[in-house]
Amino acid sequence: MLIQVEPRRPPGSAPIPPAQRPGRVGSSSIRRGPMWLMRSVDHWVGLPLCFTLGALVSLRHRLLRRPERPIRERGTLLVIKFFGLGSIIEATPLLRGIRGRYPQARLVFLTFQSNEGLLRRLGLCTDIRIIRSHSPLHFVLDTIGTLLWMQRQDVDASIDLEFFSKFSTLMAVLGGARRRVGYHLNAFWRRSLLTDPVYFNYYRHITDVFAQAGSHLDVPLEDQRLSPVPVVEAARERVSESLRDFARRDGGPAPGRLVGVNVNAGEMSLERRWPVANFVDLVESLLARHPDIRVLLTGSAVEAGYVNTVYAGLSEVARRRALVTAGLWSMDEFVAALGLMTCFVTNDSGPMHLAAAQGTPLVSLWGPGRPDFYAPKVARHEVIYEQYPCSPCLYMFTTFEGMWCRHEGWCMQAIQPATVLAAVERLLAGGAAPAA
Repeated sequence: MLIQVEPRRPPGSAPIPPAQRPGRVGSSSIRRGPMWLMRSVDHWVGLPLCFTLGALVSLRHRLLRRPERPIRERGTLLVIKFFGLGSIIEATPLLRGIRGRYPQARLVFLTFQSNEGLLRRLGLCTDIRIIRSHSPLHFVLDTIGTLLWMQRQDVDASIDLEFFSKFSTLMAVLGGARRRVGYHLNAFWRRSLLTDPVYFNYYRHITDVFAQAGSHLDVPLEDQRLSPVPVVEAARERVSESLRDFARRDGGPAPGRLVGVNVNAGEMSLERRWPVANFVDLVESLLARHPDIRVLLTGSAVEAGYVNTVYAGLSEVARRRALVTAGLWSMDEFVAALGLMTCFVTNDSGPMHLAAAQGTPLVSLWGPGRPDFYAPKVARHEVIYEQYPCSPCLYMFTTFEGMWCRHEGWCMQAIQPATVLAAVERLLAGGAAPAA
């Protein structure tokens, strides 16, 4: 169900209180953090390299055309996706399709180290190649090592699932992939380096966009369901023990219905975060209306500080019925907990896609991104979308996230807690999520 909210404050009007500025919390990270640095290097270093390489490749095609070779039965296929845990989840139908079409081929996924754990849990690839990005030295060493490995493997085809990255394009070309599938941009550096350009249609869903890339390798995608992450039994037991401790702290019986709340969004666009004050309002109202509900404030260890600002804003009564799991639970434990939640309220983020894959009923909040493009296509999903005149600004050719609102996230601030509470109530009335 899609709920579109009418803008309540036009861009450029009265300033917003600092405590309610989601973009302000992270604007320095957007501009000076690791993501900003990687984007800057990709642009200022990658662009001239791609132009130079594009000229050389074009010249080689004119002088010496290499004959096209069919994909070998036991050849090597390389899928490249560096950014976005959620994008990897949305790519699982494509990965299954490749395995089905080329069952004896080696399917390798090239990504950053931060995504390795998820990909290994999914178990859809025969191998995973990682590039460490936490230091320049490791980045350079892993990049060179991967290029040498690709040359030795004589990669039959690469499928680049990045939309705008120069680095992924360079990896495919310098690694010697014979066929290079990637998304077409009206720019010489990209179209000259691809053998199989794919139309990046922003008006289609991301799974359809990924499926279009697979079609260039004759990969049919008849099943577009997301692959769930297998639940680790030990993680399930640790979650159960953690919830028993929570119940003892609360002074009551074991928690009844559990509602997960994800207040975070990935560094790619912190403007996607709904304001802290609104999350506080939502949790207070939800707990006041439902005595049997307990709230789990989720997140990773690095997000614990931000998550705790929501917890600190709650009343003392509400804090007794809320548990901060950021920094307490691992990825495996979070996945196990998703199967126990009656509902999961989240910004547009990686955990949203994980919850969708696990079958957890969802309420997702949108503004910078467009849900028709990226929201998981699953049942029991309430989508709340604030479409400002400058929405969407994420994954666009002509703008960048937060450009027009000065990273303040006007569209997210226009979403009212009462609207979100009503969506949660509808899911609560529909019953619990299936067991993990």
